[in-house]
Amino acid sequence: MRNITFIAACIAVLALAACGKSPAERAAEAAIEASTGGKADVDAKTGAVTVQTDKGEMKINSGDGATLPATFPKDVFLPDDYKVVSSMEVPGALVVQIEAPGAVAAMYDKATKHMVGQGWKQRMAMQNDADNQMVVYEKDKRTASLSLSKNTDTNGVTLGVQIGTQQQ
Repeated sequence: MRNITFIAACIAVLALAACGKSPAERAAEAAIEASTGGKADVDAKTGAVTVQTDKGEMKINSGDGATLPATFPKDVFLPDDYKVVSSMEVPGALVVQIEAPGAVAAMYDKATKHMVGQGWKQRMAMQNDADNQMVVYEKDKRTASLSLSKNTDTNGVTLGVQIGTQQQ
C-alpha cells in the first residue's frame, strides 16, 4: 500500500510540475531531450524552442512570433519591410529566414551595397538563374552568406542569412 501511495504522490508531483505545458509541448521536449541529451523548453504559442546542452544553448524560433535573435549583427543586411519566418541561434552561428517584398536582383544589389559599405569583403557570388542568387562575405573572423530566391507564393523574395563566427 505504501508503494502505491508513493507512486501516486510521484505522479501528482510530476503532473503539477508540468502544469502550463500542453501534452504536445511536453512530448516535444522529451523527444528533443532524448535525442540531444540536453534540457529542452518548447513554447508552442511563440514558436520558440530552446535546448541547453554541454556544448551551449540552441534557440529556434518560427511561426507568427518569429523574431531576429538579439545577437543579430547590426552590420548585416536586412531588407525594408521584412518578416522573420524562422531563426536559429547556436554557439558560433545564426541562421535566419526572412520574407520581403521586391525582386531578387534589386535586393541583391541593395544587399551588396550595404555589406560592402559596412566593411564586409565579398568572397564568392553565384547566380543560379535570375530568381536565385547567393553571395558570401567575410569580416572580422565572421562569414555571412546571403541566399536570395524568388518567393512565388508572395511574389517577393525569400532571404536566407547564415552568419558564422570562427571559434577559438
